[in-house]
Amino acid sequence: MAPKSRSASRAKLMNPSSQDLRDLVLDYLMHNCHTNAARAFMRECGVKRADSDGDASMAAVPERVTSEEDLLALEQRIAMGELRKEIRDHILTGRIDEATELLNKHFPSVLSEPMDEDDSEPSGSRRFAYLPATSTDPVHLALNLRIQAFIEAARTIPLPYTPPGSDTPLPCPPLLLASAAKAREGSEEDDDDDEEVTDDATEQANAQLLHRAQSLYSEVNGLTQPTDRAMYLAELGQVGGIIAYPVPERSPLEKYMAQSRREAVAAQIDSAISYRASRPTISRIELYARYTGAIWSMLHDMNINVPPRNKWPANVSLPPSRPIEPKAKEINSIEDVIAAAKKTNEKEAEEVLPRFDLHLFVEPPTDR
Repeated sequence: MAPKSRSASRAKLMNPSSQDLRDLVLDYLMHNCHTNAARAFMRECGVKRADSDGDASMAAVPERVTSEEDLLALEQRIAMGELRKEIRDHILTGRIDEATELLNKHFPSVLSEPMDEDDSEPSGSRRFAYLPATSTDPVHLALNLRIQAFIEAARTIPLPYTPPGSDTPLPCPPLLLASAAKAREGSEEDDDDDEEVTDDATEQANAQLLHRAQSLYSEVNGLTQPTDRAMYLAELGQVGGIIAYPVPERSPLEKYMAQSRREAVAAQIDSAISYRASRPTISRIELYARYTGAIWSMLHDMNINVPPRNKWPANVSLPPSRPIEPKAKEINSIEDVIAAAKKTNEKEAEEVLPRFDLHLFVEPPTDR
């Protein structure tokens, strides 16, 4: 039975059905929280419930008939994707408290439940288990969110975020240190009180920032793991410096105020949500691309030659690769030209498997 099973699996791998390809697309859309596109794609693919006899109610229309259990699982993934997207958008706009509230409500294990020993290793039942590239430890995640909340509190210039596919940025949260500017605007008619009101607002905002920083240091000093404590104390030593600048966005520490910092935190939290929910942390198509790239790179590094073409499965070809142009200094005479041609012929006779270049693979042939 085992050989037949392997043979059937190989045949399916070499000749994927249209449904296999649709499943890859649907998995990609759901994993990346494109929930509206996923629902539209399901409708286009004819995903619908089976009737009581297990047959489609419209048998004349090519469609995928799905059980109630399968449809429920799909809807649960879509609902989870919508929550993940909402949390991600909150972080990307600087609304850290709102993101934390949603995490505690819908995914409490991400920030509160302790890590099990088994969580450090992938499940043995999964052939291609992929661990997140960043920490999923609730202690780390909670601290990273609190540090980002401190950064957002120190922001003096709004940082709009426009979601992909949209032309309108999401509303920016109110800035703590903008209270001084607002106070100044509100007291323009009374010049005598202007400076006093502004100073009071700035002093209150700075006091809140200082309190946040002290609270962070207290929490970090209470970490039980010495390595974590040292790592986060070093981080706070850098991040805490932003309170020394009136406009940290234009200071040597501007990198902490950039959108890329929000993106890194959002990506880590999103990955942890999937991981703690026992869901894949990357889409299947990304997993397959990574796996393919790793295998081809390993074969290339081991100087494995291309097998004879008569042994290739049908419709199989080598991945595209860019030719390596010889350097001008390598060709100084007719002997060098002959040697280069001979070397090329030998390479064609025993060609080493190339690396898998994903960027080149997805490029249109005319761009290569």
